[in-house]
Amino acid sequence: MINKIYSIEPLRQEHIEKISNEINVDVILLNRDSFLNLVEEATFLDIRILICRDRDNVADIIEVCANLELIFIVSTGVEKLPFSQLMQRNIRVANTGGINAGIMSEYAMGYILSQSVRVCENLINQTRHYWKKFQCVDSLSGKNLLIVGAGRTGLLLAEKAKAFRMNIVGVKKHILQSSYLNFDRVISLNSIDEYLSWADYVVCTIPLTPDTEYFFDGEKFSKMSSKCCFINISRGKLIRQNDLINALREKKIKSAILDVYEAEPILPEDELWDVPNLYMSPHSSGRLEYFLDCAIDYFISNVKAYNDGVRMPNELDLKNGY
Repeated sequence: MINKIYSIEPLRQEHIEKISNEINVDVILLNRDSFLNLVEEATFLDIRILICRDRDNVADIIEVCANLELIFIVSTGVEKLPFSQLMQRNIRVANTGGINAGIMSEYAMGYILSQSVRVCENLINQTRHYWKKFQCVDSLSGKNLLIVGAGRTGLLLAEKAKAFRMNIVGVKKHILQSSYLNFDRVISLNSIDEYLSWADYVVCTIPLTPDTEYFFDGEKFSKMSSKCCFINISRGKLIRQNDLINALREKKIKSAILDVYEAEPILPEDELWDVPNLYMSPHSSGRLEYFLDCAIDYFISNVKAYNDGVRMPNELDLKNGY
């Protein structure tokens, strides 16, 4: 039984006490910035479970922690992990996948509604002191929603969209069952081109992997309807940003909402600020106010499963990269 857990993620005292009480372990905090330089070799050998982020030089951590068994990543995105190295060492990984699925699905649904009832357009007109006479609004009933990534966030978004009587098609890289609740149909990623022109709204929630990097490019945008609204709440490098800019300027699609970008933050002089019908938020769609409190609960449930010798509820498929 493991009696020590190490963390380079800063934890508050109540987090440490909760982990200690729930799992009966000592929690040892290590300084993130100086971890690899200051920790003694004996400490490295003692680390079997580590709490960190995917951006925390995990490849170097693996090299020096010879007895490392489990890494818990305090985030949903894990694209920066050295997956081949983890598999070679047989190190298991769990994360907080699903922790922000609810709020992200609300974000996407909120922006879909904002487009249908012209909230963004009205706000712009207000700043211009412009009264648009006889402006119409759309009903979402009967509109077509393509959710690219029918995982936790996609499932909750489909549930919300179905309440508005939308037609919903989900897209998954690996279809694991014959039907998905609230989806009219679920298709494979390879079949997406058949539905791009069908969609009034395309919401991107797939994880970033080598297979999905820059998945949405000029070719994909050219196949979308000129009435389509494209929303990306996953990772910026899922789309070729310049191709999206061109699609908006050439009116190949109607509008786009971005919460993530190829490079962040967006600098004041970036052309994105002035692209027509592009609406931006600062990578905030899944930013829960009490994220770390919730993450500790995820960590505890996963370590309990690990200690019981069963698959962890948030265990990553290292081969697939998420």
